[in-house]
Amino acid sequence: MASFSESSETPPPDALPPHSPSLTIPKSTDPPPLSTPLSPGQRKLASQMQRIAKIASKIEDPWAKYDMGKLKLEKIKRHQYNPDTDSWSTDESIVRVQTTPFDEGAMRQCYRLKKLSQLPKDATNHSFHAIDWNRAPNYVAKTYKTEDGSVNTSEEGREACFGDIKLQYEAAKWAHEFNSCNPPKKIHIIRAYAIEFVDREKSPIMTVERFIEGTDEYGVGYVKHNTNSGFVDHDMNRLTPQIFSAYSFYSSEGTRMVVDIQGVGDLYTDPQVHSI
Repeated sequence: MASFSESSETPPPDALPPHSPSLTIPKSTDPPPLSTPLSPGQRKLASQMQRIAKIASKIEDPWAKYDMGKLKLEKIKRHQYNPDTDSWSTDESIVRVQTTPFDEGAMRQCYRLKKLSQLPKDATNHSFHAIDWNRAPNYVAKTYKTEDGSVNTSEEGREACFGDIKLQYEAAKWAHEFNSCNPPKKIHIIRAYAIEFVDREKSPIMTVERFIEGTDEYGVGYVKHNTNSGFVDHDMNRLTPQIFSAYSFYSSEGTRMVVDIQGVGDLYTDPQVHSI
């Protein structure tokens, strides 16, 4: 069973920002000019980032065996949701995605995908061919199933993908409120967005999240703690995921419940929200 001692935790870089009516998602800021001396805290953070970068550079790509650098390059449009304004913003990038799903659930199928990081708007070097794709970030792209197993291009499938992104942000809102109660283990929900394959016929949409790898502090990897159909994991006997689901139900006075809790440690991905 997991330990429930108090701990101070920092959200992972892909965790969704908290959202509530009184909270505005902070905008990213530029680093200080080179002529500005770094504060002790900034120097410590820079040192930590350098150390993390050195460690990351030595980690082998878990998807290297799939040789995804040889897959077809595809241009995509990324759709990101802003819950504060209930609006969408878009930018563009390039991806390589497998044509055969590696996993599937009751309603969706999953594809391995690599995507380049977004270039700054003032970037002058757009030579994507020079990128080492084996070091590009790993993502999981999901699309709703069709009878013949192809990528869903229907209008219903597109709208369902956008709806899933909104639900993920609602789940993040409940996670933020749960964390504000100062539980022994704070939780984080990974960021998700939609991508549109602009050069494919009918421009299909997929939802995309960073691939979660590794293990938690106890050496346990990816775990599904409960589902949206009633399953509850009793082998791991983790309390935090189940309490979070219960919290969302009671705090919403029975109108919402965040379920399908899964991930590594308390970094969760792809939750669902039941409502009445």
